[in-house]
Amino acid sequence: MTLFKLLAAFIRRRPVTWGFYAAVLAIAVSVTASVLLLEQAAGDRLRRDLGGIDLVIGAKGSPLQLVMSTVFQVDAPTGNIALAKAQRFAANPMVRQAIPISMGDSVGGLRIVGSTLDYPALYQARLSAGDWWSKPMQAVLGATAAERLKLKVGDTFVGEHGLMEGGEKHSASPYRVVGVLAATGAVVDRLVLTDYRSIWEVHAHHHHHDGGAAGQVDQDGDQDEAEDAKKGPEITALLVRYRSPLGAVILPNQVKATPDLQPASPALEAARLNQIAGAGADAIQRLGIALLGFSLVGFVVALTAAVLARRRELALLRALGARPSLLIALTALEGVLLGLVGGLLGLAAARVAVHLIAASASAYALPIPPIGMTDAVLMGLSILLGLLGSLGPAVAAARTNVPNVLGGA
Repeated sequence: MTLFKLLAAFIRRRPVTWGFYAAVLAIAVSVTASVLLLEQAAGDRLRRDLGGIDLVIGAKGSPLQLVMSTVFQVDAPTGNIALAKAQRFAANPMVRQAIPISMGDSVGGLRIVGSTLDYPALYQARLSAGDWWSKPMQAVLGATAAERLKLKVGDTFVGEHGLMEGGEKHSASPYRVVGVLAATGAVVDRLVLTDYRSIWEVHAHHHHHDGGAAGQVDQDGDQDEAEDAKKGPEITALLVRYRSPLGAVILPNQVKATPDLQPASPALEAARLNQIAGAGADAIQRLGIALLGFSLVGFVVALTAAVLARRRELALLRALGARPSLLIALTALEGVLLGLVGGLLGLAAARVAVHLIAASASAYALPIPPIGMTDAVLMGLSILLGLLGSLGPAVAAARTNVPNVLGGA
């Protein structure tokens, strides 16, 4: 009888007990793997959404809110800034690239972001259909946005005032879809992109018709138009990439010294956000490691008990000429098999759990990491735990006293 046949016979005798300890290890691996995969997914998502943006220039308020609203598109903007002030910084010799963005409307709960073609280029976005916009009131849909809105090239839609679904419709200013993006895994997937001048055009109509029937201009509308004319055109923020590291030292201070403007570093704010969210992840990760330790103890207890329960079979094997090395190999192989089965089940459960979590947070489109180094390390760790847990029982199996056991002592 071969080593593997002997092992299979041992497992068949106590399948429930064997399965229980494999399940304990699988739970430990799944908890640890889920936390690591979600951390990796969140990190990948943050890096992609940053898109190499070094600085955001926007209206005064919370820097974190400014970055969250203009880079990650998950919060309300801090306000608008004058285009003329933004252009002064765009012309600064320390600035390699400056991209204006304008926001304030949505469609079906998805944000309409006005910008230049440099904005999708930040995320290496490519068209899957149609073409880029060439003038205001043309729209290019991100891959997720096109899927949710069920729009295609040539269709038209009307934006809603505000960033939440249910706002007042800008019926007088419909958009025409001219392109759809291929999926990028970045924030542009769930946006509706257009020329930044579209936002001005839409809101010029909005003020003109606000409070009355078409063609009827009320007093509030006159005041809004007068105030807008005085302030000049506005944008929500300016996304800046430095020409050199010197820009990170000088430019933020210049922005701070400008009335109504504030600088915000996406990298710093993302690190702050990660620090806040990381505390909970660390606690869960420690729980997973504790479970792995518990699994090791469980292995030792289970395999020791199994060896003791098999004392008669092991003694018979010795009496039939089996060497101690065979019994050590048999017990070690059982530990490795437990680690292999527990690891595979744990990793499979972790993938399912992460997919379910990502699906429940579909608004943020977490990119699930492909099978890679994390899975390989956890699989190796699981097998190593099984091997380490089997060492003590293996030595006990090798020291089986044949005369005492077979003699009933």
